[in-house]
Amino acid sequence: GKEIKLDQNRSLTVPPSDPSTGLKYNTVTGETQCSQVWIVYENGRAYPEYLVRYYTGDRDKKRSPYESVEEAKKKSKVFVESAVFEIDKKSLLDDDGDCRKRVWEFCGKNGWEAYDATSQVKIEKTYQECLKNKSASSTVIVKGPEWKYEIDVNSMTQTNIEHTDRKQRKIRFRRND
Repeated sequence: GKEIKLDQNRSLTVPPSDPSTGLKYNTVTGETQCSQVWIVYENGRAYPEYLVRYYTGDRDKKRSPYESVEEAKKKSKVFVESAVFEIDKKSLLDDDGDCRKRVWEFCGKNGWEAYDATSQVKIEKTYQECLKNKSASSTVIVKGPEWKYEIDVNSMTQTNIEHTDRKQRKIRFRRND
């Protein structure tokens, strides 16, 4: 089917029409808070590679056949270890423990943007301290072009500490190979 990429539009309840055919698009793609999303308007057209289910409360045996991860590993023909995984932090370091393979980024108006070199060093130092000592402070203050931000490497957030609304953004690190 055909898809169209659109800017954020909370009022869109059906896909727009393709001007060349007059038919409605099958899916709409776009970004929301730095996450790529695909909206499929007809369930029969959706073929996800994996189905991830989230539940609250007690487990419903009809909807979740396995009581534990161990049981799923034993009984399932196809098993994905986990949607949530621990990043292998050592693989991001050079042989001498240097962090040059890592780039810290924040989710800005135009997607993921790297911090400046001075902020990179400050954030990485705080991160390394937290890895060594769980009771170490997980926050550091960095200066951007206009504002000061508090970076929290545990919650992976950036908070504007100078603006009245204290806007928060997601942060991440990625490999720089």
